[in-house]
Amino acid sequence: MALDQPASTMLPFVKGDVFAGATLLNNPNDDHAGAGRILQYDADLNEKGVLWVTGTTHLVGGLTFAPDETMWAFDNLAWQVVRVGREGKQKDVTRLVERAVGKVLFLPNGNYVLSEYFKGTAQPKGLSTRYKYLPDHPDQVGMGGLYEFTAEGKPVHVHYPEVSGGVSGSMAITHAALGSDGKTLIYTSETGLRVMRYDLSARKQLPDLKVLAPSQGGPPAMVFDVACSGARVLLPLGNRLEVLGEDGSEIAKVPLPGFGWAIVAASFDSNVAYAGNWFTGDVVKVSLNDGAVSAKINVGPKRIAGLAQFKG
Repeated sequence: MALDQPASTMLPFVKGDVFAGATLLNNPNDDHAGAGRILQYDADLNEKGVLWVTGTTHLVGGLTFAPDETMWAFDNLAWQVVRVGREGKQKDVTRLVERAVGKVLFLPNGNYVLSEYFKGTAQPKGLSTRYKYLPDHPDQVGMGGLYEFTAEGKPVHVHYPEVSGGVSGSMAITHAALGSDGKTLIYTSETGLRVMRYDLSARKQLPDLKVLAPSQGGPPAMVFDVACSGARVLLPLGNRLEVLGEDGSEIAKVPLPGFGWAIVAASFDSNVAYAGNWFTGDVVKVSLNDGAVSAKINVGPKRIAGLAQFKG
């Protein structure tokens, strides 16, 4: 812990706790760099504690719980994996692949898959942050792979599904969730138009779940995060939260105020979800039945990079 970094106060995880990756972006030379921080709330978004992450340099997001109830989180720009035990203490920070990782998916057979955040050569425009180049492909910022391992960390296979690139052209598998069959990966390339699917068992691309129509004025059409709640797919689409069936059918559209809703977490309560707004920093607990917001907090603008609820 840095000498000027506050003490962590994160408590042992309790069923229903909500966690938000909300890094303090306090580096004047890099707009995605700063002190890593994971905030802890109860199910109604009452603050409980904070973990000041050690060993990271940039946005910490992609929060996911493993079968052993360890929280995994990712600094994709520093290629670091953070793991936090159920007691609320950071276990380690490590690099599992020489790649930028956005998410981990735990499969029913005990294997896990790491999704690669970038593909191609493009660097971001309009940002001061820079993407790292690969040691084995020094002209590339990523290859867009899915890296599958056994539970013990032995490499199994590298999958290369389709990606859409997003606005920057270099976005790969930035956000992902596992479908109810335990083998279908549902994923996005942030700021693109496609919600894609890939069969991890058969190792083949599937038809897209949804493709947004290009914007014709008004808010831009973009996909961001994705979460699965049973056999339903949750998509934050800037100014709303859409609920789809796993066949792509529309179940509900939940309007949200303003624009910037880019982060979502499913709840053990299938009637609600948690959504985060990148621009404002608002996080809400919202009903999927009528759109009512029952709780709201603010973590600060342009710093939220992941939400997850501990289901116990």
